[in-house]
Amino acid sequence: MRKLTAILLLTASGAFAQGYPDRPVHVVVPFTPGGNVDIVARIVAAGLTEELKQSVVVENKPGANASIGAEYVARAKPDGHTVLFGTAETHALNPHLRKALPYDPLKDLATVGIVDHFPFSIVASPKLPVSTLAEFVKHAKANDGKLNFASWGNGSTSQIAFEQIKQATGTNLVHVPFQGAAPAIAAVAAGDVQAFAVPLSVARPQAAGGRVKLLAVISDKREDAAPDVPTAKEQGVPVVISGWHILAVPAATPQEAVARLNRALNAANARPEVRERLLKAGVQPASSTVSDAQAMVKAEHQRWGEVARKAGLQPN
Repeated sequence: MRKLTAILLLTASGAFAQGYPDRPVHVVVPFTPGGNVDIVARIVAAGLTEELKQSVVVENKPGANASIGAEYVARAKPDGHTVLFGTAETHALNPHLRKALPYDPLKDLATVGIVDHFPFSIVASPKLPVSTLAEFVKHAKANDGKLNFASWGNGSTSQIAFEQIKQATGTNLVHVPFQGAAPAIAAVAAGDVQAFAVPLSVARPQAAGGRVKLLAVISDKREDAAPDVPTAKEQGVPVVISGWHILAVPAATPQEAVARLNRALNAANARPEVRERLLKAGVQPASSTVSDAQAMVKAEHQRWGEVARKAGLQPN
C-alpha cells in the first residue's frame, strides 16, 4: 500500500511538473509603476514569458512599504502562478520595522531565485547650490534641520540608506516618505524635497535630463554605468548600500514549480536581449540555485535588521 501511495505521489508530481504553468503567471510588484522595481520586473517578465512558454503578467500592488503585495502573494494559492517580485523591504526590513506584519517572509514565502543586484546613489534637487556630496553635506550643516530627504516609504531601503548618510555626516534632514520612487524623485526634481537615496538605474536618466543632480554612488567602487560619478567613500562618507530583487512564491508551492521557475529565471537572465536591457536599467543580472537564493535572503534578513537598528529605526 505504501509503495502504491509513493508511486501515485511521484506520478502526480511528474504530471504537475509537465503541466506547469498551464495558465498565465502573475508577478506581483509591491511598488508603484515606473520605479526601479517595476522597470526590472517588466524586463524579467518578458524573458520569463519566453522561457515558460506562457504569459507572465506584472501586477502592481503597492502600499505599506511593500507589505500589501507581499502578503497578497503569501496568502495566494500555492500553485506557482502567483509570484512576488521581492525586495529588501519585503524580506529583510519589514520584519524588523513592523510590529504586526501580516506575513513572515521566511515562513510564508519560498524564495525561488535571485534576479539581480544593484547600486544606490544620492541625488539632489537642481535648485540646490551644490554639485557634489561633499558640497551637499556642507550646505546641509549650514541649514541644520531646514532640508528634507525623500524615500519611497517609511522603513524602506531608501530611507535607511539616507539615515546612514545622515549618521556618517552628522547632518540633520527631515524625512518625507512617498508612495514609490517615481513620485519621490519627481518631488526632488521640482525642488519640493532636497535629496533622495535611490537606485542608480532610476537616478541616471533623471540626471541625464537635468531634472536632478547625481552627487554620488553609494558603492564600494565606481560603477561602470556611471564611471564619472564618484562614490560616497571618495567624498569622505564611508557608507556602502546595495540592493537586490528576488522571486518568491507561497511557502506551500510544490518544489517542482519552484525548481521550474528557478530554471526559467536563470535562463531568462542569460538571454542576451534580457541581460542587455537589465544592464541598461542599471542592475547586474544574477544566476542562483534555489538553496543559494534562500541562504542569501536569510543573511540579508539579519544584515538589514542590524542596519535598521544602527539607524535608530524602531518597530511601529
